[in-house]
Parts: sequence; C-alpha cells; structure tokens
Amino acid sequence: MADTGDWKKIVAGISDEQVLKLEQAAIRIPSTTFEEGALADHLANRMSDIGLDVEMMEVTHWAKPGKTTRQPIARLRGTGGGPSLMLNGHMDPGVEMSGWSVDPYGAKFEDGWVWGMGAHDDKGGVVAAICAVEAIVRSGVRLRGDVVICPVVAHKLGGAGTRALMRKGVRTDLAINMEHSANTIANVCVGIVMVRIKTKSPELFFRYSQEAKAQYMNPIEQQAEIMRRIGPSLDPIRPGGWLRFTAHPDLPGFPTHTFDTMHKEHYYQKSYTGMSSRECEMIFQLRTVPGQTLETVRDDVQRLLADIKKDHPAFDAEMTIPANGMEDGWFQDPMEVKPDHRLVTSLAEGQRLASGAPAVVGGWGRLGNVG
Repeated sequence: MADTGDWKKIVAGISDEQVLKLEQAAIRIPSTTFEEGALADHLANRMSDIGLDVEMMEVTHWAKPGKTTRQPIARLRGTGGGPSLMLNGHMDPGVEMSGWSVDPYGAKFEDGWVWGMGAHDDKGGVVAAICAVEAIVRSGVRLRGDVVICPVVAHKLGGAGTRALMRKGVRTDLAINMEHSANTIANVCVGIVMVRIKTKSPELFFRYSQEAKAQYMNPIEQQAEIMRRIGPSLDPIRPGGWLRFTAHPDLPGFPTHTFDTMHKEHYYQKSYTGMSSRECEMIFQLRTVPGQTLETVRDDVQRLLADIKKDHPAFDAEMTIPANGMEDGWFQDPMEVKPDHRLVTSLAEGQRLASGAPAVVGGWGRLGNVG
C-alpha cells in the first residue's frame, strides 16, 4: 500500500469525466465473443498513450482453429524488488440480450448511471483498471513491482483469453479479477464442473419376454432417476447427502447445480444428434465450494450411479467429467484467498480511503459465481 501522500496524489489524478469518457468509448465498440479486435485496438492505443509497454496477442478459437481474435497485454514496469500484479477483465459482454429500452451501444449516461452492452460486465472493470494505472503514471509515483493490465477475450468460451495468457506464460505474483461484484471484495468464489452422463438400454417393443424386460430400463427413466437423487435445479445440496463437502460460511446456498441439456432420439423421428435411439445423454453443472475438487466430485457422482445400479440392475450409465474433457473451458476449481492476505487487506484499505466507507469482504449477496 502506498503511503498517504502518494495515495492522495494518485487519487487526485482520477476524475469522473476521465472514467466516463473511456467507459462510453468502450461500450460504443461492439465486442462479441471472438470479435473483440476493434475494442482491443482502442484499449491498446489508450494504454500505450499513457506510457505502458503494450503487446498485442493473437488468440485462436479452441473449437474453430481458423477463427482468431486479439487481446492487449500492457505493463507498467516497476523499479524492482516488489510483487507483480495482474488486473484482468474481459472485453466480451456477459450476455447479449435483445429488448433494450435504450441503444445498447449508445452509452447513455443519466442520473449517474451508464447504460449499454457490457457496461457492468465487464467493460466497467477493464476501464477502472486502466484509469487507476493511468492515475499512478500521472502522479509520478513509482511502484516496485510491475502492474500488468490484461483485457481478455472470450470469457464466454470458458475464459479462453485468460487460458491463452497462461499458456503464453504470462504470470504475476498477485492478480485481481475485475469482474463485477457490487463494489465488494470477493475473496471467495465457487467452482464449476460440468458432468455428461449417457444412459443406455436395449430396445424393447410392446411385446416382450420377461427375460428381455429384466435387461431393460428406459434411458430417459434412467436419467430421471439420476435427477431425482440429485434433486431439483438450484436447490442447495444438503450436507451429508450424495455430495461430499464442507459448507462455506460466505457461500450460503452452495454447492448447487442445474440440469442443462437432455438429448434422446427415436427411430421414427428426425435425428438431431446422431445418437442411437437406445441412448439418452444429459449434461448438468455443479457449482462447488472450497475443499471440493474434480476428483471428489467425480467420486461422488460415480458413487451415486453405483447406488442406482444396486437398486436397478438394468441401469447402464457412463460418465464424462469434465463434460468435454480436461480442456473444457467450463471447468474451474473454487477459489478462496484468506481475509487477512495482504492483497485483500490492501484492497480493503484502498476502498476505505477512496470511498470513506469500510469495504465489504466475502461472498456478499448472490453475485453469480461469487455466491
């Protein structure tokens, strides 16, 4: 944390007009997932103008090798001897919905609010990071460690931009994700893992032998039994049940889950998946809490399936976890940084000095992945 004199010089270099101007410019540049190039160029030019070392990185779509986009990596170099810090936020909007009452790319400013596509999620975070570092540069304060600003692409593809940074070897000692959190400090975050389960059964028509019937369990009904034992979507999963975990005080309501897709073909109907009519496939996702891992979740689901098999000998299911393999972008471990960690305490002190109010730390409210 800078001393009080440095802090005052830095804060004096930030104005509402400066932040608003860059935020409106960012909103007015459409940046759909894997179409962020124009915004990347604009932000790169701005960061270069304020004196940062900027590199443009090409990112290739993990499922469409011929499709690319780009993201800037900007560095404010320190004097040496201090920890490095990454400020990471995404350029593609969270959800691009229709039905706007204002122009989603108009960046309307009214009554202290900015309206537009991605204004909150996450262009506001990216702009806040850039304006904060610009204020440090203009103040003349020198930091010991490097600050790296990474406006990344394709967060809707499972954080493809950040994963590309990691593969490139971009590393810092500390990192702040600029994702929206209602001006709170989210030092704890749930994890996500998607599970694919395929159930199978021999075909059986309306005339059958008892031997054939004993080997048959409708694949849809097999999935229904799985769903029954897991419980309704978005209901908190109770301790002591099929899923092993220790409840986290900052994450009430977690772990939980949603059933996301179900596919089953019929030989008299048009096929949409190419699967056999003897198969049914479901994907569901779990939001996990610290202490849970991919291995513990895999064991828990496998045990649930084995228990069904004991009760229904014709039950036949195979599981894939993560649903699309280990490279699946929609897989991340839960995260927790202790409240007394220097990054958390420094953020809290900075927020207090900037706002005059104490910071809220933890999984406050129900903020998407945070809690």
